[in-house]
Amino acid sequence: MKEYKVFIINSDELKREVRVTVFLPKSYRKTDKYYPVLYMHDGQNLFDNNLASFGKSWGIMEAYDNDPSIPEIIVVGIDSSHTRTEELVPFIFNYDGDKELHGGNSDNYYTFITKTLKTFIDKRYRTFKSAKNTGIMGSSYGGLSSTYAALKYSEFFTRFGCISNAYFSVQKELLELIRNSSLETVKKFYMDVGTKESKKDSECEKYILSNKEIYELLSEKIEPGKLRFDVVEDAIHHESAWEKRFPEIIKFLFND
Repeated sequence: MKEYKVFIINSDELKREVRVTVFLPKSYRKTDKYYPVLYMHDGQNLFDNNLASFGKSWGIMEAYDNDPSIPEIIVVGIDSSHTRTEELVPFIFNYDGDKELHGGNSDNYYTFITKTLKTFIDKRYRTFKSAKNTGIMGSSYGGLSSTYAALKYSEFFTRFGCISNAYFSVQKELLELIRNSSLETVKKFYMDVGTKESKKDSECEKYILSNKEIYELLSEKIEPGKLRFDVVEDAIHHESAWEKRFPEIIKFLFND
């Protein structure tokens, strides 16, 4: 079984306490090796079913126990809170038929990750500190956020996992940002979408079409061997689906 440790960090940037889970490779205590780091959104959903928002985690510890060929990395899970949408969605938007505005606090969120949290992790663990060995990954709005990181925070991250991406609420703004970004430093960019992300057929179509449109534009800027896009048949919008994809995603992102 892999081990993980929990820290509570007070974030001036986010005006809240952030629960952070650090998951170490099994070899960490046995060697003096240094490791790449993957930062992941919605950290409460990664390791423990009892802590997961919907009663099911990504099963990351079990994935490593079952498949030793998954590259050894340090995983840093960042818990979300009631401010999740504000922090993960970089552009201000409103849901259909809703006058309330959401999103727009991503830059404060990334200031916390790149300055406060990364400094904390790099001081305490044997990490490869450079951007070429650092990734960020998430699902739904976490996938959107990781895409945003590729566009705005390339000096810190070069490996991106963007899963079941909920792009369509801010599609126009994201496309414009991609058009104005070079993406030349990307080492690996993985993205996917399931065909059953929603119980509503119309929303499933939104997921698929928006992801395809983003991929088509990204493919003009990222070399084919560095960019991968999967449409996953019958995959739903749930940790149980992301758990199945996790091993192959990590192999793509961290096997060069």
